[in-house]
This record gives sequence, structure tokens and C-alpha cells, in this order.
Amino acid sequence: DIDEVNSVAQSFKATVYAEFQWHDPSLAHAGPDSTRRKLNDIWYPETQILNQQKLVDTFPRFAEVRPNGDVIFRQRVWGDFSQNLELRHFPFDKQRLEITLVNVAFGSTRVRYEVNAGSGVSEKLRIPDWKVLSWDVSAVDIPVGAGSSAVSAVVLSVDVERYISYFTLKVILPLMLIVAMSWMVFWIDPSLAASQISVGVTAMLTLIAYRFAIGGMVPRLGFLTSLDYFVMGSTILVFLVLLEVVYTARLFQSGQQEKAREVDKHARWIVPSIYLMIVLETLYFRLGI
Repeated sequence: DIDEVNSVAQSFKATVYAEFQWHDPSLAHAGPDSTRRKLNDIWYPETQILNQQKLVDTFPRFAEVRPNGDVIFRQRVWGDFSQNLELRHFPFDKQRLEITLVNVAFGSTRVRYEVNAGSGVSEKLRIPDWKVLSWDVSAVDIPVGAGSSAVSAVVLSVDVERYISYFTLKVILPLMLIVAMSWMVFWIDPSLAASQISVGVTAMLTLIAYRFAIGGMVPRLGFLTSLDYFVMGSTILVFLVLLEVVYTARLFQSGQQEKAREVDKHARWIVPSIYLMIVLETLYFRLGI
């Protein structure tokens, strides 16, 4: 089960239950019931989760030993796992979350994992803003270093997709309304230049504050996400609206009142058309939909 995906910390929080079973003839006993043995008292496949950060074991470290020598070790861990997230399409992104279990035992005995057919993920995740697209668990061989032989490992991968309703309703739609608010200057007579500039500056300052708020949703990336392109395009457009206000105010003061009003009339449809292209480019075509 996945509790949280932290885009800023490049990690996710999950609960993992693992069950290891192997056969050790030296541990066979008369029975009839199974016995409990401490792991440190018997041989067991020492396993490490490669991308673990801070985990908590919730089961005691005991193994069940059946009369025929079959040994079963069960463990449930909860905590944080590191994960490199691909955020270029944020917040319309899909991610693959992986948990890799690898054998770290030394010696001549080679351990090979086989995946139980009953493996899987929770039907419904606790985290509300992601949905599971698919999952896979497989036994693979992975290298542990340059020139080293590969070791057996088990990789559990879960493909998830971020729900966009939160960002659409609480980020993108309000942002579009702020940009549309700046278009009110085109319906205010150029003789009221102070009112026009006040509306434009208010929209500009609101967009700057929005950009700081959105910046806390992702780490400091070396590239722009889809949402960054959208916010940047919106900010540039509002700045151009401010330039248009200054231009029409200068025309009005120089005695070209009719030309100033004509510029505003053309801007009423030109600016929204430009913004429509920005929306399509940053939130639609850039995603390859």
C-alpha cells in the first residue's frame, strides 16, 4: 500500500509485506507443530531494500520452521523509499514507483529469488491523489558494482497517475481567471489610465505570489515543468497587457484618443487568442495528447 508520494523529496511512503520461504533439511524436526526460531540462530537469505530511506519493522524477526524443514520468514515494513520522479509533465505526470529487494549475503552459497504468484498491491491506495495504472513484480539479476557479478533481486514496480482535479480546480482555473481579470483594462476608457494600470499591476502581483506558491510543490529542477511553462506564459501575457495600457495612455495624452480606443478594441480579441494558444501549447500539445 502507498501512503504518500512526495514530489519535493523525490520519495514515497509505503507499507510492504514480504514473505520468504525456503527449505533447510537441517532444521527438520519431529513436529507435529511448527516451531519459532530467531533469525540469528539459523541461515536465512539476508535481504536489503536498495532504495529504502527510513523503515520500521512491525513484525518480530522470527522464522516459522515446519517439521519437514520448510522455513517461512514474514516481515512487514513501513516507511520512506527514494524514487527519482520524472516531473517534466507535472502535474499531468505518470510515475513508476519501485521497491527493489536484493540479496546481500556473502559466501559461496548463491541465493536466487523466485516470485510467489500471490504477490500484488492493495486494490485501493490510501493516498487520494494518485491512481494505480498497473503493477508488476519479477525476479531479476542486477549488478552491485563495476566488475562484480550480478545478484538475485526482486523488483516490485507500481505505475501510478496523478489525479489532475486538484490542480485543475485549485491552481489552473483560478490562474486563468486572474489572467482574464487583466483583460478588463481593454473595456476601461484610456482616459482612466490609473484604473487600467491598477488592474494590471494587481493581476501581475497575484501571479508572482502564485508562482512562489507553486514552486513549493516540486524540487529545484534544472528544467521547467508543464505547469511552469503555463505560469510563465500567463505572467508574460499579463506583462504585455501592462505595456499595452502604457501605450494607449501615451496615445490618449498625445491627442490620439480614437487610436487609443481602437487599440483597446483590437486587444479585446487578440490577447485572449494568444492566451488560448499558450494554454494549448503548455497544457495540451506539450503532453503529447
